[in-house]
Amino acid sequence: MLVFSAVFPFFRAEKNGVNRTAKVTQIVGPMEKLPTNIPANKRYYSISEVAKIFDFSVPKVRYWEEFFALKIKRNGANDRAFTYKDLQHLQLIYQLVESKGYTLEGARNHLKNKEHKQPENAELLDKLQGLRTFLVHLREEMAAVQAEQEGRKAA
Repeated sequence: MLVFSAVFPFFRAEKNGVNRTAKVTQIVGPMEKLPTNIPANKRYYSISEVAKIFDFSVPKVRYWEEFFALKIKRNGANDRAFTYKDLQHLQLIYQLVESKGYTLEGARNHLKNKEHKQPENAELLDKLQGLRTFLVHLREEMAAVQAEQEGRKAA
């Protein structure tokens, strides 16, 4: 999993749900690559396709679904039908657990605290600020046009 965990198992000491080897990983880099081969052209993915994308076993995908309380849709045959959004969520979990060295409990706590949404929120705030600036400018222009029209009517 991590660079030194196979050679030195005592490096896997955990504190507060975060693996201490994560510091070593930041220096050396993770051995696993984050999956980037998620095809966005399909509506639903089977559990075997998801396992193949993430290079997992099918039971590991089932376990993560249960442990992280993922709400995966089921089709008429009661098979799991993963959406692209579900795959993105699994990719985030994969990044926390496999690449950053979080324990499963630590990753679950991280996701509950919604710390992972801060970049999305910052982007949304920037867009909202831009929209607000545009609307204020539009209101000022409309007030100027209205004042001009009232000036013409008075004359």
